[in-house]
Amino acid sequence: MRPVTTIKTEEITISLEQFNLLHAITDQRDDFTPTKFANQIGVSKSMISGQISRLLRAGLIESIASKVDRRQHNLKLTPEGVKVYTQVRGQVVDRLNDLHSDISKLM
Repeated sequence: MRPVTTIKTEEITISLEQFNLLHAITDQRDDFTPTKFANQIGVSKSMISGQISRLLRAGLIESIASKVDRRQHNLKLTPEGVKVYTQVRGQVVDRLNDLHSDISKLM
């Protein structure tokens, strides 16, 4: 069985960490901030800033200044980000099902 560390589509390869970030942004909707995500997963903001930068450069997410506090920026999936997230999500679910099946065989 191959490890679940990267996920590929025809256009892009993303890391599992980047997928988790896309998923979290999708779940949070309008008020997703890097600080909020870092707190949710128990890491410092600097730990996820590289992943955020890569997703911004790939055009999968965008940073929008908060209407309440202009110093704060919310993250949102772009239309391309929604497309990639949807494609990749199916692959992640399939891999997790395969992993569950393999573990069940061991028991």
